[in-house]
Amino acid sequence: MQTGAFVKALNESRMPVFTFNEALKMLQMPRAYTRLFLHRAVKNNLLGRAERGLYYVKERSNEYEVASHMLYPSYISMVSALRYYGLTTQIPNTVYVLSPERHRNLKNVMGFSITFRQIRPEMMFGYHKDDDSNIFIADPEKAIVDILYFKDVNDLDMDVLEEPPRIDVDKLIGYAEKSRDRKVITGVLDLLSGYRYRKQAKKLVACAREGGFYD
Repeated sequence: MQTGAFVKALNESRMPVFTFNEALKMLQMPRAYTRLFLHRAVKNNLLGRAERGLYYVKERSNEYEVASHMLYPSYISMVSALRYYGLTTQIPNTVYVLSPERHRNLKNVMGFSITFRQIRPEMMFGYHKDDDSNIFIADPEKAIVDILYFKDVNDLDMDVLEEPPRIDVDKLIGYAEKSRDRKVITGVLDLLSGYRYRKQAKKLVACAREGGFYD
């Protein structure tokens, strides 16, 4: 198979990343030839290598798509998700990926760093697959909850709660409740206290008085 045909097949399959073994199956060539084929494709700037044995098509992929498909289950969150939704003025050069699995952090993937942060399995909610961009990403409200979970409050632009709010306040409260995490619940209450959301926050205040939290 020629390099152009291989790249076309990858584009048609919408595979954001692929492994050496997947390339081996597609090319149906010996391992040594497949290794040389991929090396030349990377050298000719047709493919990128995210890490050892994991590749992506340069002309089609973006850093969010590559990052959110490297580890399963996982999703883009925190300031990276807020940037995606236009809810922060920050321009991060790091893509944050959350997963219950461990993975080493990566540098210089399409000019970005990819930071993997391990999260409790019970916190794997509030995200979805965006079919248009082919990425797994947190809802805006869950991105805020995740920022509070990891105590990265400097990544949060407080004006998202200004009238009219640019997020769903009730969903934010619901996600905070579902987290059962003390620092998340108190963090959301602190956010709401500076704005006119006392009525919505009453349920969260009651939740904060209960036991059975993660600290």
